[in-house]
Amino acid sequence: MFKKTILKNGLRIITVPMQGTNTITVLVLCGTGSDYESKNINGISHFLEHMFFKGTKNRPTPDSIKHELDSMGSVSNAFTSHEVTGYHIKAAKTYLDQSLDLLADIYKNSLLPAEEIDRERQVVIEEMHRDWDTPTLYIWWVWENLLYGDQPAGWDVIGEEKVIRGLPRQDFADYFQHQYVASNTAVVVAGNFAEQETIEKITSTFSDLRDGSPERQKPAVKEEQKNPAIKIVYKETDQTHLAIGFRGLDANHPDRYIADILAAILGGSWSARMWDKIREKLGLAYTVMTAHESYSNRGFLVTYAGVDHKNVEKTIQAALEEYKKIVEEPVGEAELKRVKDYIRGTTLIGLESSSSMASFVGGEEMLTGKPVTIDEVFGIIDKVTIEDIRRVAGTIIKKDNLNLAMIGPFKEDGRLSKLLESF
Repeated sequence: MFKKTILKNGLRIITVPMQGTNTITVLVLCGTGSDYESKNINGISHFLEHMFFKGTKNRPTPDSIKHELDSMGSVSNAFTSHEVTGYHIKAAKTYLDQSLDLLADIYKNSLLPAEEIDRERQVVIEEMHRDWDTPTLYIWWVWENLLYGDQPAGWDVIGEEKVIRGLPRQDFADYFQHQYVASNTAVVVAGNFAEQETIEKITSTFSDLRDGSPERQKPAVKEEQKNPAIKIVYKETDQTHLAIGFRGLDANHPDRYIADILAAILGGSWSARMWDKIREKLGLAYTVMTAHESYSNRGFLVTYAGVDHKNVEKTIQAALEEYKKIVEEPVGEAELKRVKDYIRGTTLIGLESSSSMASFVGGEEMLTGKPVTIDEVFGIIDKVTIEDIRRVAGTIIKKDNLNLAMIGPFKEDGRLSKLLESF
């Protein structure tokens, strides 16, 4: 169970008490990310995340922040996505107050020194280059760009190198001032703590956070696909990395969890259909998986595989056959039960720690504004029927929604297009 408290300034506090742990996780979330950027500042959300660890009024140097985190024996980090930026500390429960104080300090009082911004530019660019050189990461940049093109939903979260090199300090200061406001912030605490006392502590610690509404809003996503689409990034790799799938459902869609179960049936486990067909029966890949990813205003169903170059067409054909089969033939009762049980089990295992609970509840709050309990999720899953799976599969898995992204030593010569057109 969790408790959600909304302060007068709009700040949301979510507390998730847990028994049987000696840790706490503090997660501070801001409802901003690359979806809120314009082309001339693409990447600033992620870059600013880095800058929060470079010094504050109370902790004036990067060393003062790093040394304090290490002195708590904590696990700490930050992340930026299309829609959310987050900062978290996981530590022994005795460090709750110190964790809250440190995160509040960097969230409210980061100095953003110009010399640190200039020094960090190359660090961000090296992170970018690392991702480019890691096809299992870069394939998702290619996939989203294929689906959404030249709009924030299709831009890389990390931005473009030329933009990162030229961002002036004033842009950071403006973005910080107008996006990092109370009404755009949620503070999540999960683990072993006194709930009411902690709510009061958060209220006091964040009471002077900037008021007002965030200045930047994300634009509506344009989705105008009419035919199967392909995007190939030519790269001399040992494997071809491919992502093949369809536009899906957003996080607020009533059928979202049905789409999640559909993805699990197709490629969520060792018993899943894509795994069984592509890896076990055909021996084409080591890694095969299918997922349904939901943002607040868009989603997609996608299968990933890394395969030998000569097996690309065979793998695509196998994936298309499984997609078609799940639309045309009802899922069996035993298979549906097995997948539901698998989801329950892996979800419970995944949520044993305070950090995972904070991410689960906090992530849902930022996407939908309506976080749910595990029991509520399981209740929704229990009600999903064979007909629900078939109905949602038929809604998502359609030829005019079909997309293929690839990284490998290929240039499109028409064969792959014909393969997709035959679906």
